[in-house]
Amino acid sequence: MIDSNDEGALDIANSEVIKHTLISLIIVASSKTSNDYAWAVIKKLLRELKTNYSFLRFIEIGDISVLNYSIEDISVSSDFDKVKPKQVGIAIQDLIDLFKKYLGIKAGYFFIEEFKNILGEKYHDIIKKIGVDLRLIELQKELFGLEIRDYKIRESYGSNIAFVEKTK
Repeated sequence: MIDSNDEGALDIANSEVIKHTLISLIIVASSKTSNDYAWAVIKKLLRELKTNYSFLRFIEIGDISVLNYSIEDISVSSDFDKVKPKQVGIAIQDLIDLFKKYLGIKAGYFFIEEFKNILGEKYHDIIKKIGVDLRLIELQKELFGLEIRDYKIRESYGSNIAFVEKTK
C-alpha cells in the first residue's frame, strides 16, 4: 500500500493494479489469438520495458509450458508496491500501447473498449487516476488511420478548432 501522502496515492496496492491490468490484456488478446501467444507477448514486452522501467523486474510470469492461464500465473513482489503510482501508470500506458501495436491487426478496432470492459470500472478508474489515458491510445490509432488514407489534421491558429482535410 502506498503512503496516502504520496502524489497519486492509491487505496489499493500497485501489485493488484498491475496484475489486473496484465490479466485483462491477456484475456482480450487470447480471444483474438491463442492463450500461449498472448502470455508470451506479455512476457516479451515486460522484458523489453524493463530497460525503461527497472521496477518491472518485480513482476514474474510463470513458465508458458505450465500455465493455468489465470491471474495466479502472475506474481508480483511486494517491492513493486513501493513504486510511485504515477510511475506505474506511465509503464502501464506504454505496455498497453506496445501490446496493441505488437498485436497489430489482430488487436482489432475495439481492443481498448474490450480491455476496459474486462478490466472493469474499478480498475479502469484506478489506472486513469495514475495517468493511463486509454482514450489517447484510441485517438493515436484513429489519427494513424487518417494518415494512411491521405488525410491530415490542420489546426486553425486563431482558435482551438482542428480540421480534417484530404491531402491528395
